[in-house]
Amino acid sequence: MKTILITGISRGLGKELFELFVSKGYYVYGVLRNKFDAEKLKSELPDNGKIILTDLSTDKSINVIKEIVGESSIDLLINNAGIGGKSHLMEEIDSDEINDLFNIHCLGVFRTVKSLKINLLKANEPIVLNMNSRLGSITRQSNGTYEDITVSYSYRIAKAAQNMLTNCLRKEFNNEIKFLSLHPGKMKTDIAQVDADIEPKEIANRILKIFENGIFVEENGIVELEKEIIEW
Repeated sequence: MKTILITGISRGLGKELFELFVSKGYYVYGVLRNKFDAEKLKSELPDNGKIILTDLSTDKSINVIKEIVGESSIDLLINNAGIGGKSHLMEEIDSDEINDLFNIHCLGVFRTVKSLKINLLKANEPIVLNMNSRLGSITRQSNGTYEDITVSYSYRIAKAAQNMLTNCLRKEFNNEIKFLSLHPGKMKTDIAQVDADIEPKEIANRILKIFENGIFVEENGIVELEKEIIEW
């Protein structure tokens, strides 16, 4: 039985992924920081699911994850935890907000990978999926692809930084661990853009399908789950 770890499982895509992988019989660790949500999920979990209550915005989370996962190998890590920003106008945000988003979207990923390095290397073909966004693309931002979308400074900066982290990790671990930056498409979430049209449940099922079939299609380490990119 393969083992999965997913961060940010309180709601949205993270919750859908956690519940789906558990229902399919995988052993799944789910990371979240809200105590109330953690207790509720614990009361409903079958034996193949385990909750990790920790805050990925602090280095303390590294040891918390290490202690709970122990010596288990991790076949798939999905770094999904994230938060939204407020504005696309400089005058309406401050540096604290940018720091907060960078700390979760980029450093949160760094902390999770660092805590699970040994566990990932124990797996036969370990995969790390870093949930990114089309709005984290510097190229698309520069060429005006999203000029009509008023997404926050903080979110774009944090996701672009996460993309660089993914590239750094891919280079360091070469073929030992497969690191992918995954753009899930125009997904409906609490922080989604006005053109979002895909439910998180559908995205979760797509991710499960490509994981089970081993058909991650990537270009320069980026996976896009849009129908024109991957045929389902």
